[in-house]
Amino acid sequence: MTAIPTPTPSRPHPDTRSLPPYDPARLFDLLRQRLQLHSDKALAKALQIAPPLLARLRHRGLPVSGSLLLRIQDVSGIAVDELRRVLGDRRRRMRLAIGLRMPG
Repeated sequence: MTAIPTPTPSRPHPDTRSLPPYDPARLFDLLRQRLQLHSDKALAKALQIAPPLLARLRHRGLPVSGSLLLRIQDVSGIAVDELRRVLGDRRRRMRLAIGLRMPG
């Protein structure tokens, strides 16, 4: 009788070991500080997204999409790689969200 192989536990990718845990609030706090904004409402306006959407993103109700990271880069001047590091993003690929639309 042959032994059934035991699954090996998955190990994190070597590049992600030093990342902080996923925390969108940390990203939005950094943005408010860098852009010198005093509220999430002002940050939502700067990012051209609805304040309730920002609240859902901050509290992990929705993931931060690649499209939003690109918009944040445009508004803040912070590189996407740095934004992902602050966010604690461990995804190897980013998908662009089709549902994010610019107002107006």
